[in-house]
Amino acid sequence: MLKTSAEYRKDARMALRGHWGIAIVVTLLWTLIYTAISASIILALILGGALMVGLARAFIRLYRYGDMHVEDMFYGFYNGRFTNTISMYLQIILYTFLWSLLFVIPGIIAAYRYSMAHYILMDHPEMTGSEAIEASKALMTGRKWKLFCLQFSFIGWYLLGALTFGILYIWIAPYETMAEAAFYDSIADEIGGVDREETTSEDTYNNTYDSGF
Repeated sequence: MLKTSAEYRKDARMALRGHWGIAIVVTLLWTLIYTAISASIILALILGGALMVGLARAFIRLYRYGDMHVEDMFYGFYNGRFTNTISMYLQIILYTFLWSLLFVIPGIIAAYRYSMAHYILMDHPEMTGSEAIEASKALMTGRKWKLFCLQFSFIGWYLLGALTFGILYIWIAPYETMAEAAFYDSIADEIGGVDREETTSEDTYNNTYDSGF
């Protein structure tokens, strides 16, 4: 069920309460890695999707289960997910670029149309990149404006962050990311197969990563 932007922000603050430290660390490390690979177009195209899925995993894990690990950032590289993340990421870039050729607005709409694909692939590793994109298109039908409004509601925070020479962005980035995770979680059940049981034991956590790439 869709909520207001204020409600999503409130949900994000509640999820982050007591976990701001790990959320900031994960966001900073993720940003550094993503920025580093962006220096190479090839590396960005190959690794970008897996990193997006990993960030989604980290924040959805915290939102649903109250638990986050730095290793969550690399979730997209494990257990056969990596190939699908590459496919997803390349298709999103290609489709968004092609729509942008028509004009700026169609490109922006396309970006919102595909914006949930990495969350969906995180929740449904059995899907291919194409299937995650199609699921995102269906999920975002009639909801693109709602996500835009949620993101735009942070404009005041970003203006305030600029006054602090970017220092406040350390807190704003995980706050906005968690709000987006809350948005996805509120509509994720429409796809089905979402595991909402609290699986945060050490054994369960280790089993997620012990199969290698």
